[in-house]
Amino acid sequence: MMRFTFRHWNLGVRLSVIASLSVAVLLITFTLSMTRSAGDKLQSLTLQNMEVQVTGVTDMISMYDTSLQAEVDSYTRLFTSFLPSRFTLDNQTRVPVGTITAPTLRAGEDVLNQNTAIVDDFFARTGAISTVFARDGDDFIRITTSLKKEDGTRAIGTKLDRESPSYAKISHGQVYSGIAALFGKQYMTQYKPVMDNSGRVVAILFVGVDISKEFALMQQRILDKKIGEDGYFFVLGNSGKTTGNYLVHPKLTGKQPDWSKGTLQKVLSTGTGTLEYDDGQRDIQVMVYRTLPQWKWIIGGTVSKASLLAEVNRTRNLFLSGGIVPVVVFALFFAFLTRRWVSRPLEEVVKVAEQFADGNLQATMTSTSKDEVGRLIDAINGIGQGLTRIVSQVRNASEDIAQGTDVLAQDSDNISEQMSRQASSIEETSATMKQLSSTVKQNADNVSAAKNLANKSASAAQSGSKTVADSVTTMGEIKSSSQRIADITTTIESIAFQTNILALNAAVEASRAGEHGKGFAVVAAEVRSLAQHSASAAKEIETLIAESLDRIESGYRFSEKTQAVMEDLLQRIQQVSTIVNDIDTASREQSMGIDQVNNAINQIGLAIHKNASLVQNSDQTAHELRQKGHHLSELVSVFRIQD
Repeated sequence: MMRFTFRHWNLGVRLSVIASLSVAVLLITFTLSMTRSAGDKLQSLTLQNMEVQVTGVTDMISMYDTSLQAEVDSYTRLFTSFLPSRFTLDNQTRVPVGTITAPTLRAGEDVLNQNTAIVDDFFARTGAISTVFARDGDDFIRITTSLKKEDGTRAIGTKLDRESPSYAKISHGQVYSGIAALFGKQYMTQYKPVMDNSGRVVAILFVGVDISKEFALMQQRILDKKIGEDGYFFVLGNSGKTTGNYLVHPKLTGKQPDWSKGTLQKVLSTGTGTLEYDDGQRDIQVMVYRTLPQWKWIIGGTVSKASLLAEVNRTRNLFLSGGIVPVVVFALFFAFLTRRWVSRPLEEVVKVAEQFADGNLQATMTSTSKDEVGRLIDAINGIGQGLTRIVSQVRNASEDIAQGTDVLAQDSDNISEQMSRQASSIEETSATMKQLSSTVKQNADNVSAAKNLANKSASAAQSGSKTVADSVTTMGEIKSSSQRIADITTTIESIAFQTNILALNAAVEASRAGEHGKGFAVVAAEVRSLAQHSASAAKEIETLIAESLDRIESGYRFSEKTQAVMEDLLQRIQQVSTIVNDIDTASREQSMGIDQVNNAINQIGLAIHKNASLVQNSDQTAHELRQKGHHLSELVSVFRIQD
């Protein structure tokens, strides 16, 4: 709903709102950025200041400790000079001290058990307390002292606390110096071990300087230091029974901090550092702490981050509240200017545009400015003039279109009639071409049949020619065979003649042999008779072969003539077959050409029918265009322009 309402606001109002919001956002962003930067810088400076102050307190206490150490050391040397240098411990002789008994400790010949004269004299001279401890097993018992309890009685018969930091050093024969709380008072103390001839610690000489007033003053000085609105400094114990307890605190002295266990453990383990912590009860705290190793103290300062940034936040809020008035003044002034320079001229532009929308193209505006709004007014006037020219041209064009469409409709009617006549002519031509195509196809079929017959005749002639050639070859072979037979008969005749001569010679020899050659003569006569018969038969065969050779020669010559005639016939038949093939090919090509012509005529017919349909559509379109031209003229007549 808000978006819809804003979209329908006046442009000047929207620009004023957007500009004001932009300035406000920039102001807020700048303020927040500056305050964040200032806050970070202030926190850094505060941490540095805290570190400086913590370091200052630590250095102050260190200097005070050095001074006290020197003082107590001189007192210890003085107290040692009050006593002989040789000490002996008699564990067999025990002397009552307070409520207990202790071994007898002698300095030279003097028994020190309950010998208060020495310690009182030392106190009277220096104001420092002193004590002598005698060893009893692993304990050290005060056998004489000027130290008094809270009730005013001497602390004779009390033991040195084994958990005190002095006990460990004394047990190893080392001197211990340090601060200690004894019976409600703070002392700077020094424990000096006394050893017998064997090097065993048998006694302790103790000197303590009462620093309760100085300690209280130092505590107060630490408590008087403030950090921000809620920050303070503190001292935390880190040895013995005081570990983890406040030694100096505005409210919790002697108690443990209300930090989380992890935070306390981190502070005790690191001893020096800076950290942020959240205990769940207050704002996030920032802490800086340092260790005072001489006293096993942790001196620190802590402050909440909120208090660190309190002044920055107040400055931020003051700056933001003070920036509201300039933003409002800027918004009003910007709204006035946008109303005068933008909104009012745009309203006039809207009015002229609405008149244009109503068809009144005679509306105009005047503008003296040359800025974007002035150029917009000039552009609107130019649009009106351009629309006037366009409408005038459209009117003239619509009249020309109306006249042109009338002529186009008449031409379309004439073309439609001509296309109809062409379609009829094409149909007649197509029918004629179909008949011609049928005749050509029939001729092609006849030529194809003749081609087949010619091919068969050529094949038969070729076969006959081959047969005749084979006959000629066979006749030649027969002629050769007959010739060889004639040669053989000649040979037989010669053999018969020789045989006859041999038989005759044999008969002559047989007759000479007489009775012994009679049988051989008979055989010779038979052989001669056979030779004569063979010669006679060979003669007859030779005569027959001669006749056969004459006939074979005559048949061979006839076969050669027949072969020549058959070869000539084969060539002529092949020529006829070639001509028939050419006629068949031409007939088929002619048939295909007629088919193509027929298809082309059909395509022309289809195209003419399609063109006729298109011409009809064009005719219909021309009539519709004529109607739309008249309608366009009616629409354009709505605009009012200057003549």
